[in-house]
Formats: sequence, structure tokens, C-alpha cells
Amino acid sequence: MSSLSDIRKIKTIIVFLSIIELKLKYRGAFLGFFWSILEPLAQLVVLYVVFGGLRSANEDFIVYLFSGLIMVHLFSRTTAQGMNSLVSKQSVILSLNIPRIIFPLSVILTVLFMIGIEVIIFFLFIIVLKIKITATIFLLPILYGILIMFATGVSLLLSVIRLYFKDIQSIWGIVGVSLIFITPVFWYVNEMPSETVTLFLINPLALIIEMAHNVILFDMLPTINEFIYATISSFAVLLIGWILFAKTEVKIAEML
Repeated sequence: MSSLSDIRKIKTIIVFLSIIELKLKYRGAFLGFFWSILEPLAQLVVLYVVFGGLRSANEDFIVYLFSGLIMVHLFSRTTAQGMNSLVSKQSVILSLNIPRIIFPLSVILTVLFMIGIEVIIFFLFIIVLKIKITATIFLLPILYGILIMFATGVSLLLSVIRLYFKDIQSIWGIVGVSLIFITPVFWYVNEMPSETVTLFLINPLALIIEMAHNVILFDMLPTINEFIYATISSFAVLLIGWILFAKTEVKIAEML
């Protein structure tokens, strides 16, 4: 599909599948859509109570914690659901001849909609708590864009790996749980040994979260090296994921 009309059709299908995915997620739930608001807030409260007690908890810490959680949620949900996007849509894939890339992308769009709600709540927190907003915060959308690029690449990779290696689902579940601990969500980079920090920040997710903390709370722009590394590594993962998915696409129906 290369014509403009074909591209528009793909976009329409992605949005349509994303809406269906969102409706199915909350079907039968008493609180329905409100779970998308209550779930992140409940996790925030629990983590704030637990880790806030280990330090002199203040308004800055809850903003620090919330901003990190949003980015972890974006990555973990996108990759976990993207990984199963082909398997969960097996009947549709086997019955319709449409580009397979539509399925992981529609799942990613669904997750981004849910994360968008968390971002709105986050900025309401900032307003209510009267956190000082500086000009550096306007870099935040760019950091989200880099993170989306990274998460999409990992999702495409996992969706292909899932076809060959079913155990990846269990392994990735463990990774998802550990993300809060191996990224600077509740701990501060300047409190860690420099050798440990260097090792952690090789992970683009950890680096993006740290850059986000700096632009939101500390009025600090990322260094050129940090920004370039996060951007190039995220784009490289996206490119690898896209190429691998494209090469596997013709075999997907046979492998399901």
C-alpha cells in the first residue's frame, strides 16, 4: 500500500481497532473507563506511602514519582500489549488480508490514549500543588516522543519474538515489574554510586525518565550527549523492530 488513499485507509483501520480495544478493555467492569484514572492514582498513593516514608517526603517527591510512573506505564503497557497484539488477533489475521503492522500499532495507540489521561492528571497535580513551572518543561513532549519511538520499536520486536518463543511473555512480565526499581522512579540519580548510575542510564528508558525529571522539577536541560544518545538509540530500536517485523510479516499467518 503506497498511495495516499491506502495510507489513509491504514490510519482509519488503526484508529478503529484502537477504539474497539479500548471498549473491550473496560467491558463488564463496574467502574469502566474510570479505572484508567483510578489505577495509576492507586499505584501512586501506594508507592508514595512506601517510599515517601524512607525520605523526607514533600510535594516535589510526589511529582518526581508520578512523572516517572507515567513513563514506566507507557513503556510497560505498550510493550506488554504490543507483544501479544498478533496472537490476540489471530482470527482476524487469518481471515483478512491487511497489513499486519496495523495490529501492534492500534494497540500502541490505545495505550497512548490511556497514558494521555495520566498526563492530564499529572499536570493537574502540578497546578494544585503549585509546583513552579519553568521553560524547560516545554521539552517534555519531545521526550515523550522519543520514549514512544523506543517503546514502539521494542513492541514490534517482542511481537515477532512472541511468535517463535512463547515464554517471552512470562519473562517480559518479570521485566515489567522490575522497571520501577531499575529506572529512577523513586530513587534519585545523585544518590547512587557513579558506576551504578552509568550502568542504569545505558537503558534509554532510564535516561529519558531522568531527563524528564530534570526538565520538570530542576530547570535543567539534557546535555547534548544525553539527548543524542536517547534519540539515536530509540530510533535504532524502532528501525530494527520495523525491519524485523517487515521481514516476518509474510510468515505471520503461518506461524499463528
